[in-house]
Amino acid sequence: MSASDPAEQKSEVARPRLQKPRRAAAAPREERDGEPRLRILAAAEAVFATRGFDAATLREITEAAGVNIAAVNYYFSSKDELVRQVLDRRMTPYTAARAAALEALVAAAGGKALKIAEIIEVMVRPIVELSRDDNGGRSLIRLLLQVRARPSEDTIRVFVDRVDPLVHRFVRVIQDAAPHLSRADIYWRYNFSIGAVMQVLTDADPTSLRLKRQSGGLCDTQDDEAIVRELVAFIAAGFAGPGMPAVQSLTAAARSDAAAPRRARVRG
Repeated sequence: MSASDPAEQKSEVARPRLQKPRRAAAAPREERDGEPRLRILAAAEAVFATRGFDAATLREITEAAGVNIAAVNYYFSSKDELVRQVLDRRMTPYTAARAAALEALVAAAGGKALKIAEIIEVMVRPIVELSRDDNGGRSLIRLLLQVRARPSEDTIRVFVDRVDPLVHRFVRVIQDAAPHLSRADIYWRYNFSIGAVMQVLTDADPTSLRLKRQSGGLCDTQDDEAIVRELVAFIAAGFAGPGMPAVQSLTAAARSDAAAPRRARVRG
């Protein structure tokens, strides 16, 4: 069987290799030519990013891809599987880049303590640089926002498989660099960090550029280096701050100081 045989492509993509399906009816010749599966994925990404997973229709996707609906069923079996593969296709490059950059940083340190800012940069830079689509937009960010807003079993599985192991790795490395923080502190602050990244990249989409407009051009969210620089400074400062017990002590002391004049007036 040749590498271009559609049935072989289906077995490799839609199902695990060990569960080889029965051979399906051949797709029309015009759909076998010109990598229709890749065209469908690219069209689906654009439509999903613009219309949302729920509102997007297979007809819109197939018209954009130049195939018929039977081709979607042939290559992906369902809309849910198409959503999963679109997410997987877009998330794999940046998660792989983050993992490689983190391991290179750890290896270069040779056992020495890393600086928080170094860790944060390899966490942030790949998604800033690789979230742009061919038109300069942030389609990956729009897709991720949809997953967060309306999660499903299939989309959550992509995060569990692709993202969560790397999150745990980052937490362990940050723990070594910030021993004053508890593991709970680090998970909280990592989550806050991702929120900051998502927020600024949402505003950085060419369809929005909200922060650039608000600041009168002072904050250029079309400049990836500026985004990375500002995110690293902000997030690193958050991890450098005191751990929760110290924060609670400072907060309690501040409340006590604020209440002291009131108590004095009452006694007087």
